Amino acid sequence: MKNVLVANMRPDGRFSTAKVGTFVKAQIENSIEVGWEPEDILLLTNFEFEFMGVTAKVINYQDYCLTGSKMFALAQLEDWDDTLWAHDLDAWQNVWFDEPEMEDVGIATYVQVSKYNGGSVFWKPSAKDIIKDIVDELATGKHLEEPTINTLLRSKKYSNRVTSLNNTFNVGCSGFVKRAEAAHKPIKVAHFNPQNETAWATHALDYNKVGIKSVGYRLENLLRKHYPNLETG
Repeated sequence: MKNVLVANMRPDGRFSTAKVGTFVKAQIENSIEVGWEPEDILLLTNFEFEFMGVTAKVINYQDYCLTGSKMFALAQLEDWDDTLWAHDLDAWQNVWFDEPEMEDVGIATYVQVSKYNGGSVFWKPSAKDIIKDIVDELATGKHLEEPTINTLLRSKKYSNRVTSLNNTFNVGCSGFVKRAEAAHKPIKVAHFNPQNETAWATHALDYNKVGIKSVGYRLENLLRKHYPNLETG
């Protein structure tokens, strides 16, 4: 299995080198710390970058759909034969996990609604045709990533090739309590921006007073290293 990180610098300067670079460095260090080998981390960017033995593969920037950058990046990979775990830069692996049992695609829902969450998805090599169809649809400029993923993965053409995973692989901020309660523990992927005070408090400081933190001691220490102004409990 490969751990896929995608980062794009926007031509309009919306995402600065410092901001994106901090996310990428924190993700790489976290991945290595949790057990990934550098050669199994695929960093796909539209700029040159190297950190802790991980060198970026430079890809073409696309502006059809920013949130769909992961899909466009996957489509630019050549001859891959391992399952890919493609996730947002703010989806943090809390503990080690092996490849989940799944069909061609493994993806979690939001729990409170049955909609698939595109921020943390597993793709087998046999899913290349699905990726292509998603990218082709995004390239029309008519739809955003997550609605497109939901439409195609739930279609008659592909639904039998998709496995709905336990929410432990993607516990985000919206509907946090239900998602965290439904997740197998320890939570495997905590999806939040540590620079958002409410998000940090929700995931790391038990802001909702339900006795559940998605961020373990190890991950908390790593995030505090890269984001030193995080609130303490």
